[in-house]
This record gives sequence, C-alpha cells and structure tokens, in this order.
Amino acid sequence: MVVTERTVRTPFHDQSSVSWKALGYARGSLAWLENAFLLFGVICILGLCAIITTSVLLRTFSTSGIPDEVVIVGEMMIGALILPLAFVAASRGFISVEIFTQRLGPKFQQILNVLTAVVGLVAVAPITYAGYLSMVDAFESGAYFFGLMELPKWPGHTMFFLGYFLFFIRLIDLAIYDSLEALGVIKSRRIVMTDEVSD
Repeated sequence: MVVTERTVRTPFHDQSSVSWKALGYARGSLAWLENAFLLFGVICILGLCAIITTSVLLRTFSTSGIPDEVVIVGEMMIGALILPLAFVAASRGFISVEIFTQRLGPKFQQILNVLTAVVGLVAVAPITYAGYLSMVDAFESGAYFFGLMELPKWPGHTMFFLGYFLFFIRLIDLAIYDSLEALGVIKSRRIVMTDEVSD
C-alpha cells in the first residue's frame, strides 16, 4: 500500500464584508465565462474531428472534399487553442519546472506567483491589443478568405481577441489576488489530505 500526501490551499477571509462578497461574485462571473469559453473550445475540437474525418472519407470514396476545409480547420484551431487560455491560467495548469521552487518556502512561492502573473500581463497585453486592432480591421474592411465559400475573416479574429482578452483579465485577477495573499491581506490555510493507493 502506498500512502501519498498532497496539500490543498484554501483561502479564507471575513465573508460578512461587502467588498469580499463583491470580489467573490466578480471572480465567480469570470469563472463562468472561462467555463463557457472552454466549452466552446471543446466544440471547436469536435468540429475539427468531424471536418477532418469527413474530408478524409470523401477523398477516399469520392473525388471531392469539403470546400475550403483548410480555412475552416484553421479558424477552428484558433477557438480550440486560444479560448481555453483563461481557464488554464485560473487553474494554474501551464507547464512549469518546479525542481527548485518546490523546495522553497510558502512565502517565496507566493512571491513567485505574483511574478508569474505580472510577467504574463506584460507579455499578453500587446498581443491582446494587436488582436483587438486585427478584429476591428476585419470588421471594417470586410476581409474574407479566397475560396469557393469566401468565408469572412472576422470570426477567427474575434475568437482570438476574446480569448486573449479574457486571459488578460484573468491574469489581472491573479496578480491582484496573489499580491494580497503575499501581503497577508488574504490568508490561506493548508489542509493536508492523505490518499491511499492499494497495489
């Protein structure tokens, strides 16, 4: 029998405070949007599978395929890759190397979390702004892809901007929350949970 331990951090504060309740509602609304974007990203992945499978079958058993399939697949890939970014950031699910940081104390971990959010904001801000300019230009110019269906470019540009914009908002939330936690305004308690895995 193997016994493993993991630590779960759960923040707590005075729930009677109106400001904390408002913060909780705001974070809850943000989480709801992230889940909605994640669901749409899953739909894009399912759409990608359906289009690619259908195209392969059509090319195998007939002489035709799906018109503008490359364009459609490219646009759906934007939704599949960009829309879930905020959800991944909220769950801190990005790939990270923790060989050395795991040995540091909890206070240093909190400082690293703040640094991660701030660096992320600096990197994401220009991408979000460029995505906004690209989206506006796609709407105003009426640009479209050359092909049989002449598909417009604004859906892909819009998904790109919305995905990065929500990602940017979540990074702001994490930067503020982690800063308050590092300063001791928001305290955290650690709950040690034991999992038993039988051989």
